[in-house]
Amino acid sequence: MEWLKEILKDIEGAEDLEKKIAGGIGKNFVSRLDFNALNTTKKELEAKITEFETSGKDAEKFKTELETLKTQIAEEKAAAEQAAKEAKEQEEMQSRFNSVVGEQKFRDELTGKAIYNEFVSSLKDEANKGKGDKDILEMLTKDKNYFDNPNKPVDMPGMGSVGMTDVEENSMRAIMGLPAKENK
Repeated sequence: MEWLKEILKDIEGAEDLEKKIAGGIGKNFVSRLDFNALNTTKKELEAKITEFETSGKDAEKFKTELETLKTQIAEEKAAAEQAAKEAKEQEEMQSRFNSVVGEQKFRDELTGKAIYNEFVSSLKDEANKGKGDKDILEMLTKDKNYFDNPNKPVDMPGMGSVGMTDVEENSMRAIMGLPAKENK
């Protein structure tokens, strides 16, 4: 504080004044390191405040997205439950159909699918309320050739004479190098 003594040297009561000024400077004096540290902390806090203000705006956006996702999840869950219910009903109908058909086989796969679809439609039809599954299947297949016949007749060749015509016999004889047979 030599600079202070030099300024106050010509003034009366300079020592008291110097002590008061030095005391005031000492109380309010902050070192450069402390000042820089406080200044850096201030800038960091201001940046965080700005970040929080920005994230507050983003929070509304996230809240909206969250509600949208919750709605979407609820819709997908309902759709999955509906699909499971339909699959269970389909499985039950297929089981009923298979138990009524038993060991009978349809003549082809397409016919089986068509009869199954008609069977399911007939079960849902109000006109068929009170009818059993066998009655409905019989109604759909009666006098129709939908089932494969396990007792098909076997095609048998004729039992008569199996003779060759003269033309066939002569061509075979020619291949073998024999003379042609004369017709009688």
